[in-house]
Amino acid sequence: MPKKKCPACGSTDTVKILYGEPTYEAYEESEHGKIVLGGCLISDISPTRHCKACGQDFGGKDLIPLYELTAFEFYVGGYFGTSHFVYIDGKRKNKLIRYAKTPGGLYADLKHPKNDINFHPEILLKEIPLLPDQWIAFIEELIGLEIGCWRDEYCDIGVCDGTQWELVIKLPNRYKISKSGSNDYPPYWKRFIKIMKKYINEDIG
Repeated sequence: MPKKKCPACGSTDTVKILYGEPTYEAYEESEHGKIVLGGCLISDISPTRHCKACGQDFGGKDLIPLYELTAFEFYVGGYFGTSHFVYIDGKRKNKLIRYAKTPGGLYADLKHPKNDINFHPEILLKEIPLLPDQWIAFIEELIGLEIGCWRDEYCDIGVCDGTQWELVIKLPNRYKISKSGSNDYPPYWKRFIKIMKKYINEDIG
């Protein structure tokens, strides 16, 4: 069975995290880098694998309680091409996705859809209602990406301008997860974009 890919760096040089009182054999496996000892305490969100390449622990349940998200904000684009904006108000009873596609680096304010900036003739605006079962399915697909284990920033310093992106997930008690990048992306980026396309029905980046 192939080893699971690290959601932070993409390496498959990952090993199992073993919890509980280790046996002598487990100590030996740990010394040889075949497993990592996780201690005696374990919870529902305890990670199950360790990446030997970057040190990230992952697996198990996602550390972000996405079912409780209060806002989802995503942007990808650049000054010289098409930009895409996505916003979901998680506190709204009837969930919907607000989407905008803009040319030439134009900005769209999806938090305030009546803002005059959104009525530029070249900006495409859409609102996609999500039924309760669609909302749950959307959240479960995001959980599968282990966004909480992504690095905070991915950047290719060898490329000027190009494509930038930012993902912000807001949760109760002002807790916020922010991930961003410039011409570089997390290992599960293609899966993430596929999810966005599925629900928005637009060709996003």
